[in-house]
Amino acid sequence: MRIVVTGMGIVSPIGTGIDQFWKNAVAGTSGIISIQSFDASKQRSRIAGEVQGFDPATFLSAKQIEQTDRFTQLALHAAGQAMADAGSLESYEPRRLAVSLGSGMGGFSTFESSAARRFQNKSVPPFTVPRIMANSAAAWIATKYGLKGTNLTTSTACSSGANAIGMALDLLRSGKADAVVTGGAEACVLPLTMVGFEALFALSTGFNNDPAHASRPFAKGRDGFVMGEGAGILVLEREDAALKRGAKIYARLAGYGCACDATHIVAPDIDGQAAAMQTALEDAAMTTAQVDYINAHATSTPIGDVIETKAIKQLFGERAPEIPVSATKSMIGHSIGASAAIGSIAAIMTLQTGTIHPTINLIEADPECDLNYTPNTAAQKNVQTALCNAFGFGGNNASIVFTTL
Repeated sequence: MRIVVTGMGIVSPIGTGIDQFWKNAVAGTSGIISIQSFDASKQRSRIAGEVQGFDPATFLSAKQIEQTDRFTQLALHAAGQAMADAGSLESYEPRRLAVSLGSGMGGFSTFESSAARRFQNKSVPPFTVPRIMANSAAAWIATKYGLKGTNLTTSTACSSGANAIGMALDLLRSGKADAVVTGGAEACVLPLTMVGFEALFALSTGFNNDPAHASRPFAKGRDGFVMGEGAGILVLEREDAALKRGAKIYARLAGYGCACDATHIVAPDIDGQAAAMQTALEDAAMTTAQVDYINAHATSTPIGDVIETKAIKQLFGERAPEIPVSATKSMIGHSIGASAAIGSIAAIMTLQTGTIHPTINLIEADPECDLNYTPNTAAQKNVQTALCNAFGFGGNNASIVFTTL
């Protein structure tokens, strides 16, 4: 059974909508700016990949806005694009239409604002809990489009989006759904969230006066990741059913693999990352020789980029230097649970266009990062198979394989 992608939607710091996002990704445009959404003057990291010009009032009523957190609003916008792109799903029974969404933090914006109100002895909004709960975005998507089948939310830190897409693949293969709306959403450009990551020394703090150059995966002198936000949504179906209804097909979702390091709650591990990639390829019935491109997890942390590089070298051996790699986060920052969904869209667009977007800000590579990271300028290549990586706290590792038909 072949599972295919028939719809895509995105809200990101470098563009809303697939066309705008991809145009800016290929051009190497940075979406990292000084934080606009709150007063960040007391933060150690005062920059972020914020979505600009996002107005939920253009697609939600005042009552719906009151009842939804920003991460849900981002997810709904991306889902609307993906559903329109996929075309009518009316040929499917509503109870055969599923949602599988990833979010690492859920409605943390509401959590922070409601907690602040409580500490000030003010009342909290009546929809505080429904806004905070991690499954609210998936529930709202289902409600808006009448998707009455399985409704799942995966929360595995930075691998949430990848695991959600993998779960969607499993639902389709097992016959538990006929189509799945899947991906990830996150809205973590927030004071408490960022202070928490600052306490772990995970965020970039040395580029507050030069935001565009702060996110620098694999580069010498990188000092941490840049917080981002956004949403990426895919519509998945069986190929035969998609063809029957005349759907446009972007790519085949061929494999999914996950593995736990089981070594440390935050530090990454080479073996776990290599295992996730290998398992994904085995699931796709493919070998390492068939991989043409890797969309890296690559957050721009000093240790993380080295570990991912070593994991790729461990799995791919002598082929590793030949395989083009690029880091979408160099332009948009790290959107936690949404990152793998956005990375998947970048990988699919590479399959579609034969263009590999660059890893920007890579003037001088870390000596321990010695692969082909597509530095600063997009590259052209006929890519038939793309691997998308997502590695998160908790030792969670996930990889997804996309191919052309």
